[in-house]
Amino acid sequence: MQISWSLFPKFFSHLSLPALAELVRESGLDTTNLVVRDGFHVTPEHLAEELPLFLRVMRREGLEVRFATTDFTAEGLLAKPEILTLLADGGLRDFRMGHFPDRGGDVRTALREARDALERLSPLCERAGIRAVTQLHNHTLIASPGIAYYLFESLPPEWLGIELDPGNQSFDGQEAWGRSARLLGSSLVALGVKDTGVIRNMGRSEAPDKGWVRYWSPIDNGVTDWTEVVQALDAIDFRGTFVFMPFYAPDEPDEMRRRLREEVAYLRQITAEVVA
Repeated sequence: MQISWSLFPKFFSHLSLPALAELVRESGLDTTNLVVRDGFHVTPEHLAEELPLFLRVMRREGLEVRFATTDFTAEGLLAKPEILTLLADGGLRDFRMGHFPDRGGDVRTALREARDALERLSPLCERAGIRAVTQLHNHTLIASPGIAYYLFESLPPEWLGIELDPGNQSFDGQEAWGRSARLLGSSLVALGVKDTGVIRNMGRSEAPDKGWVRYWSPIDNGVTDWTEVVQALDAIDFRGTFVFMPFYAPDEPDEMRRRLREEVAYLRQITAEVVA
């Protein structure tokens, strides 16, 4: 396997760029995702000016940033393909695109429309030299490997990729990791590293959900078998990005940093044992 160990700094937008780079280093990661969102270091409105600055500072800090997290939708990119060129010209090679929404109603028609959008987006990504990655995310149209395979079958994995996400997938139910990896094959280019736990509120035991609640958890305490996940990726010679997503203590930054270090060490140990 070839893995880039990266951070999705959703709850660290308050840090300066040098401080963000220091967080990456102290956590045992290789790099960070570039996040393109309002309220972050790079915003959609000022992408052309802010993106080169972000990448330049990170290179000065010794980090090569190759993966971006964005909310650019397929339809938005089809309307403004110059966004792809801006991302690629900065040296980015992959970006998580915005989700296809699950609006309810006629799901089959929505899937056909998503497939059509992906088919039209692929040559634009190839022309720019950057890959659009779809994250399997709860409460979106593409929430499972089976649906992803249906949409991405025969599309070029060089320009359209898929990101497994055990934490998010756990909210909608999940498929066996080994089968998922074999099903997606070379289209599987990223892994969202976050997990959940479950707890029961007995005061709600008579409710339809019987009081069971799912919550964000560090991966060393969550419900996912990460050895099984890494074994599944190793079996297909995974080459891509592990994106760490610390969501479990957003109001306690020091605690989040401590537990992130533990998470990274935990998954690095598992990975070393699997590939030994």
